[in-house]
Amino acid sequence: MAEPQMFDVTARKTHQWTMVVLVAAGFVAGGRWGGALLVLAGAIMLAGRFWWPADAVRQLVWLVLEPAGVLRRVERVEDHETRRLARTVGGAIWLLAGATLLLGLGGGGLIAAWIVTLAIVAMVVLDAALDFCALCFLFLQLESRGLLPAGLRHTAAGR
Repeated sequence: MAEPQMFDVTARKTHQWTMVVLVAAGFVAGGRWGGALLVLAGAIMLAGRFWWPADAVRQLVWLVLEPAGVLRRVERVEDHETRRLARTVGGAIWLLAGATLLLGLGGGGLIAAWIVTLAIVAMVVLDAALDFCALCFLFLQLESRGLLPAGLRHTAAGR
């Protein structure tokens, strides 16, 4: 069995809170400005998931804030694969929601965009504040009931 990997939770949490602030600012701004902020948050999440240099927040933490002593690096063993999936899904949803706002789609499209956006925000806040990964919890529940596809299983018993 492989050694558990350690991850910098300081960078993760800073990234998460920054995304929450961007989305909240987008909600307050509304309209096209709100859409632009959602697209920015989604792009940082999605691009940064696949290419670390694109995650401007984590780069700021790793290259400036931690070395300067502004933030202290905290490493922990985490379920990073499920968090990466959550980040991919959340980033894609925020990109689509932002595009909906930028295109000026009103009515039901606007309401649906903000509902799914705020649902993702709630999950990000839970993880940032309480270290509760909602998708990790869902996967664990599905896996314990034998409902999770083999490729997504995490526990030794599930493999």
